Amino acid sequence: MRHNSLNVIGIAGLCALLAGCVGTSSTPTSRDQVPQAVWARVPASTPLDELLQGPDGCFWYLRYGPLETVWVPVRDEESIPVCDPPRERPDDM
Repeated sequence: MRHNSLNVIGIAGLCALLAGCVGTSSTPTSRDQVPQAVWARVPASTPLDELLQGPDGCFWYLRYGPLETVWVPVRDEESIPVCDPPRERPDDM
């Protein structure tokens, strides 16, 4: 009986962990789906094959590393996140 309840707890924990990995945004499939003002702020070195807009309006790209693949925020040349609508810049800039 104890072994069975540990399996249930383990499966429930795994489901909760995987649920946190599910994205809620769609991936733009063409440049037409992203405003031109956004493209103008994106550095040319940013790989944009897989791009999505998060619920906060900021854009993220998929970076394939040697050990893991992660979503990374798209940042402009001044390291400000690229968002639509644009975020206000900090006063100290």
